Amino acid sequence: MRKESGFTLIELMIVIAIIAIIALIAIPNLLSSRLVANETSTIGTLRSIASAQAEFQARQVVDQDADGVGEYGFLQELAGTVVPRGGVTALDPPSISQSLGNADAAGLVTTSGYILVMFLPGGGGAPLQESPGGTALAANPADANVQETRWCLYAVPSNIRNTGNRAFVINQQAEVYATTNVGVQNYDLANIASLLANPDAAYEQGSSNLGGRFGIGVGGGQDGGTWVPAS
Repeated sequence: MRKESGFTLIELMIVIAIIAIIALIAIPNLLSSRLVANETSTIGTLRSIASAQAEFQARQVVDQDADGVGEYGFLQELAGTVVPRGGVTALDPPSISQSLGNADAAGLVTTSGYILVMFLPGGGGAPLQESPGGTALAANPADANVQETRWCLYAVPSNIRNTGNRAFVINQQAEVYATTNVGVQNYDLANIASLLANPDAAYEQGSSNLGGRFGIGVGGGQDGGTWVPAS
């Protein structure tokens, strides 16, 4: 009689158990690596946008009050996906990747697992958010002087703990700050309403209209969060 060869049920169960153990070890490491990669990519993107803003302002692409001093721009203006305020044609070549000008109906841009939202100061004291995709803000000379000196961009995870842990912010000073996003804020797409309602969230107490400094240290921000230089 020929002896049949093959795996026994116990051997198969052992193999499956080993695979499960390896998966339990490997999957968290892969997820952690993806989070780190998304955060690193986003920090780089914010720094690139800061450089583009400086160039945009220096070139006077937008000069609503015709005083010879340029104003900072919104992401869609920098990316050349809309005509800049007071202009007649879109920026060509654009200052940043055109993909960063693909704002949605809420004025939010998605990149590398993060949501970007740009604010410029408003002449009336309330910051102005990026407009919905494809529709630039109308020229508003009353805001020109404050838009010559400051802007602010936040980046929050699309899904906290899944696409990123920390939230980031940068302004005309060109230094990225971060919050661990634990406890107080929990900023991500599902909880972005509080940030949109308070664009001065990362600034120190008493600041308004994107003026002043970021609230560095424990509970230093207007949102009660801890913002520190990102690394």
